[in-house]
Amino acid sequence: MSGRSPHLSSLARNIRHLRRERELSQEALAAAAGMHPKHLSEIERGNKDPRATTVARLADALGVTIGELYGEGDSSDGKHLQ
Repeated sequence: MSGRSPHLSSLARNIRHLRRERELSQEALAAAAGMHPKHLSEIERGNKDPRATTVARLADALGVTIGELYGEGDSSDGKHLQ
C-alpha cells in the first residue's frame, strides 16, 4: 500500500484484521454494513478512502468504535491496532 496516506493504510489494515478476527467473509461484512462487497474490497486494499458514514457502518458491523478502526484504542481482544 505504498504511496497511500498512512491513515488510509492503517484503516484498511485494521478493517481487514477485525473482519478476519471475527471470521467474516467480505460478503458477510459488506452485507452487515449495507455496502457492496467490491467496495469493501477496495477499502481493505487501501484503494478507496471511505466516507465517514461508511466507516461508521463498518465500525457498527464489526462491533468497534470508529476510533478503533483508525487504530485508536483497543480491539476486542485487548491488542492495540495500528
